[in-house]
Amino acid sequence: MEKDDLLRAMKESYNMLIKAKEAKCQEEIETARIEERKILLDAMLEIFQGDSSLSETSNVLNALSEILLASKPSKEVFISYAWGDEREAFVNRLDASLQEKGITIIRDKREVVYKESIQSFMERIGRGKCVIAVISDKYLRSPNCMFELVQVSKNGKFHDRIFPIVLSDADIYKPIQRIKYIKHWEDETKALDEAMRGVSAAHLQGFRDEIDQYTEIRNTIAALTDIFKNMNTLTPDLHSQDDFEALFTAIERRLNA
Repeated sequence: MEKDDLLRAMKESYNMLIKAKEAKCQEEIETARIEERKILLDAMLEIFQGDSSLSETSNVLNALSEILLASKPSKEVFISYAWGDEREAFVNRLDASLQEKGITIIRDKREVVYKESIQSFMERIGRGKCVIAVISDKYLRSPNCMFELVQVSKNGKFHDRIFPIVLSDADIYKPIQRIKYIKHWEDETKALDEAMRGVSAAHLQGFRDEIDQYTEIRNTIAALTDIFKNMNTLTPDLHSQDDFEALFTAIERRLNA
């Protein structure tokens, strides 16, 4: 293989692996890793044939280094939460603590830049291997937060991938309080449906998707909050007191699985 072709193939393999990891598609990740191993063998043969210049060898080794770095297990962890007030301060402490422990925290305020798609990022959260959900009353009433939570659920292994922290204002431990959240989404769905009836269908582009989203949230919120109420999620104070060590340990176990 010519050196330029080798470097090009290595770059393509690297990009394929990165895209597969971003999509969280295990089959694509394995395919990319098989391809990279073949290219690694070709690269090593190229280096040890003895006819490479110092600069060419350096280029090959740099590309090899990139591929090896991309092959390392991802330590990316997403945080799903409702912005504002004490929630923000709590998430900031959580973010800083886990970053100090070597975990890469993926958070919308850093990741979603001007004009980028919010929905695409929320769908990316839904595919995440580890998702910390900071559950508050505002979270359970937020279309965006609940969309993220539903996406995590739809992508499977919900119990393994979700790491909830339930704040004190999220009253999910009494049946009558959980019913209030279901009623909230029933009311939201009904109000949007009635409003749409007063407008010509030709002018409702995108609204059908939103009412479908509200309906999906209404249909799943009972099951999701029931899962949370049966988990020992520890209180926010307990998490803060041990500098989120229990959470860190659970996430490390999952990342290394």
